[in-house]
Amino acid sequence: MNALIAIQDLIKQNKKRISILQAQLEDHRSGRSKLTPMTLASAENGLEKSKEALEKNEMILNELLKKDIQEYEKEERLKEAIRRKNYFKYQKNRLKKNNTLPQNQKLEAMMIIDELPADINLEDDDLFSIAETTIKLDLRIHDELDEELQDIKKDFENLIKNVSKEDISRLGVLNTHIPVIALHLSVLIENIKNTIKEAGLPEFKGLPKFHDWWFEELWYNHQAYFALFKWKNIISALCITDEQKRSWDVIFSNWAFIKKLLNKKADLGFEYTFAFDTLMKHHCNMDEELDESNIKKLETIIEDITKKEDFHKYHSPHNIKTPYYQFKKIKLQ
Repeated sequence: MNALIAIQDLIKQNKKRISILQAQLEDHRSGRSKLTPMTLASAENGLEKSKEALEKNEMILNELLKKDIQEYEKEERLKEAIRRKNYFKYQKNRLKKNNTLPQNQKLEAMMIIDELPADINLEDDDLFSIAETTIKLDLRIHDELDEELQDIKKDFENLIKNVSKEDISRLGVLNTHIPVIALHLSVLIENIKNTIKEAGLPEFKGLPKFHDWWFEELWYNHQAYFALFKWKNIISALCITDEQKRSWDVIFSNWAFIKKLLNKKADLGFEYTFAFDTLMKHHCNMDEELDESNIKKLETIIEDITKKEDFHKYHSPHNIKTPYYQFKKIKLQ
């Protein structure tokens, strides 16, 4: 800005003028040199005017700097907005050119982009992580299950249509994953039923009910964690094959994560949580225990089991040097 450069130069001249006049007056007062009365008056008047000019110019400079900073910040915000717009606009192009990702992960990431709501954008790293997990969990539904998935999606859309968007801000990505979780649990239950029937085993009687307080008190009440742990193991015991057990581990992890995430939103997440629970009950017969007497009975059971549990023993196999721990140790060397 030209005005900024000019005012800075004027201030420099003001300061130099003040310094010269102050030196003249100091020499006069100390007796090193004597000024005539007229010269003395002129110097004093000049010093006063120079100080006034300096003060005025510094005020102007501050205003210009403030405006310059505001313009700079505005320009930077505009640049960042353009950068982010282009970042997401050309995200697919970056994926295609990425030579470090497997082809199936790139294709999965691009399909996820197409599925996301218009107002939801994911950073590349987040997108790659979700794509990797989707492939690992085999979440791309086979053609014969697509119709069922579409029905589940429609049911969920109807369940959340009256939920305030402000109450569930930044949860939009769950709208895609919750129907998939419901479908996978539904498929797993049918698979267990078929396996039981083929093996001639006792009839599948359904899933035990979960309790909401487990998520309310999770991570600060060991009873809540232990109850959820035992509930998970009960359902795991219903699984016949190793593949079914692995599928349940994955489904449980996703389901429990969402339940805890929604629980943190307190009453703002109640309607959305109710929609989630309703969907899981309708399609998977996974339901919450609402009978207070049954809840209290299970509390007593959990207390008794806890007393008998030996917490001095580690789960086998137990290894403090996890694969990631070893990777990180090497990485930081």
